Amino acid sequence: MKKIILIVLILFFSFLCAEEVKIESSFGNMKISVDESSSIQKSSSMAVVDLIAEKLDLLQKQYLPKLNNFDKRKADNIVNEIYDLLALLPTDVVVTQHSTQPPPSPQNVPQSTDININFNMKETTSIEEPEPISVIEQKPVSKAMSDSEFQRLLSNVESESFADDQLSVVRIAAGSKYFTCNQLIQLVDVFSFADEKIEAVRIVYPKVIDKGNAHNIVGAFTYSDDKKEVEQIISQ
Repeated sequence: MKKIILIVLILFFSFLCAEEVKIESSFGNMKISVDESSSIQKSSSMAVVDLIAEKLDLLQKQYLPKLNNFDKRKADNIVNEIYDLLALLPTDVVVTQHSTQPPPSPQNVPQSTDININFNMKETTSIEEPEPISVIEQKPVSKAMSDSEFQRLLSNVESESFADDQLSVVRIAAGSKYFTCNQLIQLVDVFSFADEKIEAVRIVYPKVIDKGNAHNIVGAFTYSDDKKEVEQIISQ
């Protein structure tokens, strides 16, 4: 409010004794030019206020609509605050806001007086830089063994004479290869006993890529106890 009062005081002095005055405020820079063909130093306060009201009305009707929405809101606020301040002047001064008819020309002010008020407002806005988008690392899609690779593995497992050796071959292959549920079922069929079959599931299942078909692995077992143990391996 102090800044607005200061602006109005500068307006009065600029009208009375100056041809041009520049004002820097938080709303931007304002340049006020006063062109006089004759002196108005002897004008009454009512005449000066009427002139200010007339020019503000002209400013609102002809120039503010040409501004963008942001600058127009700022300028409208300034003009309305000036009207409010003018209304605080003594009661013998009447200020009509947004009048459709121009105020009567005061007798003490020559008709040739021309007062131009130019507002040069610059709004400084800070542009925040967008935060860098973090790159999400995508894990490579695992690919199961090809049919030819799996057939070679299956042949190597079958060539071993003992179950422990067969499981060792499976364990080595599972260290670097991936399987499908169907391939795991085929490995399970190589073994003769349930414990060996279940151990093969325990070794290979973490490397199975299509776990949505895990129910087929359970179906490869006959007895319910074996099925339950396989289900526990799958659910871990």
